[in-house]
Amino acid sequence: MQHIDAPLSGATPAYSEDHPRSWYAEVTNDAWRALLAAGLGWLFEVFDIYILALTAPALIVVFALSHADVGLLTSVSAAGAILGGIAFGWVADRIGRVRTLFLTILVYSLFTGAIAFASSLGWLVALRFLGALGMGGAWTAGASLVAETWHPNHRGKGGALMQMGLPLGSMLAIAVVGLVTTMAGGLEAGGWRWIYGVGALPIVILLLVARNTPESPVWLRGRGERQRGAGLRELFRGEARRGVLIAFAFIFCVQYVYWAVFTWTPTFLVAVKHLAFIKSLGFTLTQQCGSLAGFIIFAALVDRLGRRPTFTLYLVVGAGAMVMFVLSVSSGPLLAANFLTGFGIGGIFAGMGPFTAELIRSTHARALGMAIAYNGGRVGGLIAPFVVGLLASDERGFQAGMLTTTIAFLLAITVLLFAPETKGMKIE
Repeated sequence: MQHIDAPLSGATPAYSEDHPRSWYAEVTNDAWRALLAAGLGWLFEVFDIYILALTAPALIVVFALSHADVGLLTSVSAAGAILGGIAFGWVADRIGRVRTLFLTILVYSLFTGAIAFASSLGWLVALRFLGALGMGGAWTAGASLVAETWHPNHRGKGGALMQMGLPLGSMLAIAVVGLVTTMAGGLEAGGWRWIYGVGALPIVILLLVARNTPESPVWLRGRGERQRGAGLRELFRGEARRGVLIAFAFIFCVQYVYWAVFTWTPTFLVAVKHLAFIKSLGFTLTQQCGSLAGFIIFAALVDRLGRRPTFTLYLVVGAGAMVMFVLSVSSGPLLAANFLTGFGIGGIFAGMGPFTAELIRSTHARALGMAIAYNGGRVGGLIAPFVVGLLASDERGFQAGMLTTTIAFLLAITVLLFAPETKGMKIE
């Protein structure tokens, strides 16, 4: 079996020291096309995820929802993403990464767009759950496609560039909601429906990309060797099982931190730091800018330093920034802490795709293994908002709740001690 470092797998095999080339010149057109499709799929998925939070106040008014109803919508979305991610991971190992990627995009775009016509809470719940099935699957298919298409020397950068859809998708959602709110004079009178209508547009955009997206060469080589059901058995024996467990534990800890911080930051700034709500939005935007910077720096470091050192650096920065964020009493340090929490906590997701793919050693079930690790790890993201909210009965309790993230940081670093260094690893 050939290795992924063959010329068609993402980069030219070598270049002369007398004629050094920039790293991006070494990446093949096929690898860039795969990244474009996966990156857009992930960006629009994040867009669809964020518009629910941004339109929730309008939905409460229009459908006379309680906070419990909004919580139900959020929980249903999370459950659908977990189930869809695992199910489409299995599908990606059967029909290919590219077909699955565009199938998931079709699913979440259609059902997000259909919410524009929803007339009751029941319809909102049903359509959101169905759309979330595709949302969960898009990351799995896209991340495995990029990991198997990019050369080992640049795989970390490719994965980081794909994951930049996280801050960019959230910024796009904020921009669209702000524009529609301004043009419609608010969302309650029907502007919210236009926002969900925009959520259907990825179908049109990505149809233009689909034809030119190459399938993973690793998946193509192993297609004829696959046996029905063999992949799942491979995931839970020997070295493969260890890789799945390490990936799951690491992602669980990081997801806990991410959702604890990004869910509660606006409320924490108002309730504990006593900022006006409009001012808190500026601090939250600073956090997103930090996240974007974190992705860019991660891409520059990960293929030079390696996975474990880069992850550890980001975890240390994030933990320190989180303590600073909770304990700061003046606006200057608080603003810096906001930027650094975004940098360390958001930026660390830049490496999730390549690292998870490299830990899953089974070619026949790599997408399924990545889906189980990543989407199973989302349970940490489900637990975190509840734990912080439970503790936040007063200011001290709120601070204690936010500082539970330091435990997750330490656990994530501990998990890395048991993880192999996968820099430059060949994926077969």
